[in-house]
Amino acid sequence: MDKLKIGVVGAGFIGQVHLEILSTFPDVQIAGVMDVEKGRAKAVAERFNAKVYDDLKQMREAGVDAVYITSPNRTHFDYAMQALELGFNVFCEKPMTVSLKDALELEKKVKEKGVVFQVGHNRRFAYVYKFMKQKIEEGQVKPLSFQIKMNRGELLNPPWTSDRNYTGGFLFESTIHLFDMVRWLLGEIEEMYVLGKKSVYPDIDDWAIAMRLKNGLIGTFTSCAHASWMIPFERVEVYGEHNMLMNEEMEKVHFCKGLGKEVESHDFMKVDFKEKWGYVEENRLFIDCVKEKKAPPVAVSDGVAVIRIIDACYKAVESGNAHVRMEG
Repeated sequence: MDKLKIGVVGAGFIGQVHLEILSTFPDVQIAGVMDVEKGRAKAVAERFNAKVYDDLKQMREAGVDAVYITSPNRTHFDYAMQALELGFNVFCEKPMTVSLKDALELEKKVKEKGVVFQVGHNRRFAYVYKFMKQKIEEGQVKPLSFQIKMNRGELLNPPWTSDRNYTGGFLFESTIHLFDMVRWLLGEIEEMYVLGKKSVYPDIDDWAIAMRLKNGLIGTFTSCAHASWMIPFERVEVYGEHNMLMNEEMEKVHFCKGLGKEVESHDFMKVDFKEKWGYVEENRLFIDCVKEKKAPPVAVSDGVAVIRIIDACYKAVESGNAHVRMEG
């Protein structure tokens, strides 16, 4: 079996999560690791029997087929553009970029190069959200409205999390995943009324958004960065006609089947987070797409769409014009 040679750019926590999964695939060879911290790069490379590289060009010359970009948010665009110019297939962790301008430029480059480019919106493969998607697609719940929240307990650890120059802004952190869930589970956004303020941190850390989707659904979306990790800090509630779906983070999911009827619940607390959070499946699909030269399940266009939503939210608050009509 010819093994696909993989390189990883960024050997921090999420980079190592992907490496741990890839190391279990019999058709993958972890070929190289890059990181600005040379000591960490060396330690991680040794752990996975890989080489340390100084740049992407060296990786390409060594025959690496695809790269994972798991470095800090603001570096994603530059690394992705370099990788595409060199002809790599690319898995780019979220956020794909931290600006809409860069996202559109990256999308153009992906189309020009014709390689596989997958964005790391792992919630699409998480057990709880796949269950909700299935019930909606089967017609067991026909969504009429929704409530979504994605809170964070603090922006203190790691210390750079509250620095918008580093992250692109609070919405580009975990909150971006649930903007993607709006699109994937419920539909495209038509208009929003966006409120945000700085309550504790230098970044805008409180958000309240009313949404109307193109299919007529209405709902609310809130995100707070100083909620002290009160569980559940991630939740999607979808309301049908006297039935509903609800998750408690990526640990539990509930399906209320109707008035006076049972609630079907699934508890994934004991399942390894790499599996239940969707990381294993998204990695397997990326490798298969590269080998088979087919379109990935989370495309560059999906990355652009969610960044367009975030861009609109920041512009609404910063301009004082809360009402937003989405393009397209």
